[in-house]
Amino acid sequence: MAAATGCEGSGWAATFSLMASIFFVPHNSVLTPLLGISFERGLEYHIMFAYSTLINGVIHGLSCHMDITGVFLLVAMGLSSTLAFYKIRRAAFEVFYKSHILLYLVAMFFALIHHGAKLAIVVAYLWVLDVLYRYGFLALMKYPRSAKAYALPANVVRIEFQKGAFRYQAGQYVFLCIPALTCFQWHPFSMSSSPHEHVVTIHVRALGDWTRKLYDMAEAGGEEGVELRMLFEGPYGELIVDVDGPRYTSVMMISGGIGITPMQSTCNSLLHQMKAGRPMNAIWFIWAAADRYVVDAMWDDVERLPTALNSHMNSNGLPHSFTPDTLERVSEDFSAEDPLRTEFYLTRVRNEAEFEAANINPKVQKCLKFGRPDLAQLLEQYCQVGKKAGDHRLAVLVCGPEAMVTEVRKLCSQMSGNGVILDFHSEKFDL
Repeated sequence: MAAATGCEGSGWAATFSLMASIFFVPHNSVLTPLLGISFERGLEYHIMFAYSTLINGVIHGLSCHMDITGVFLLVAMGLSSTLAFYKIRRAAFEVFYKSHILLYLVAMFFALIHHGAKLAIVVAYLWVLDVLYRYGFLALMKYPRSAKAYALPANVVRIEFQKGAFRYQAGQYVFLCIPALTCFQWHPFSMSSSPHEHVVTIHVRALGDWTRKLYDMAEAGGEEGVELRMLFEGPYGELIVDVDGPRYTSVMMISGGIGITPMQSTCNSLLHQMKAGRPMNAIWFIWAAADRYVVDAMWDDVERLPTALNSHMNSNGLPHSFTPDTLERVSEDFSAEDPLRTEFYLTRVRNEAEFEAANINPKVQKCLKFGRPDLAQLLEQYCQVGKKAGDHRLAVLVCGPEAMVTEVRKLCSQMSGNGVILDFHSEKFDL
């Protein structure tokens, strides 16, 4: 009797863990809004419950008679979890993604046959409905499907399209598919435009096979860019720190490399709100990019920049490494009258003889600095400004390399106190 009870109990534990794991898979789950988390952060719970399913499944198997359907179910879950390890996922994302879906379907098949696990199939239907909604309705019916792509310096592609029925918040991202490349790959990219703009822009840096093919396609279009058919669904990724609400009048945005895109969107949105009358005490924008991006971006002549973007891209007189992602405006001096402070860092020192070719002029570009930003000093100054303005809660947003995110998180924790709390948010892209 005790063995039977142990067998049944471990079986139900495995089933409920499996159900909980599946609950966090749909992009538009009813569960994540109730918990106050976004889809991508819900994936952490998906992983946690998946491993819990494995552990409970092993316990269940050891305490019961052998059932071949349960063995196959456990093997499918084990392989799926192994291929989802961070290093494997990062090194071979396509292998992980396709095998994850295939093994999920295999696991659900054996769950349907296995006694006691059938309940998980009910939850699995939520994933099917979510897929139909995202791809069938949003991507194919509701959202715009025509866009234009330009090849920019630093191996960056600028995609732009009319906003149409698409609605989003600053800092959010979409899953993008280019059928001309493949219909089976959907990649997440942040909007670099802001919600008040009529044209949506996305900046993509060519780092892998898919993005390299996209860059080559855009480059083939020359100065006028290339028309392309696209599909996208979303948006996803809500800021934990609600900078659009009345709580914060001080916001610091820190980014590294292509991580500028969600921060740029947020900054421009705040500037737009400030123009409309929203009181702001501090809008600080800090961006660091490796100097090799300037070398990679080197064009023989500024006239070779796409004519349709030339005036917009260089309106702030920034180096070519920064021109793909242009803020609405920059500010050299922070003051009560103008709360905007912008600092751009070239993190790798270069030969001064190359300054002119790369459009670098430190005497004119007061926002431009060399070396890495002293994040501790910047955050300390930010806290002092907040205290002086009477702000007790200050927002800090960051998107960049893991080392940068970790450092800012640690500093925010250390500096919170003495009448000021630094509310931290980081963008997460490891899906």
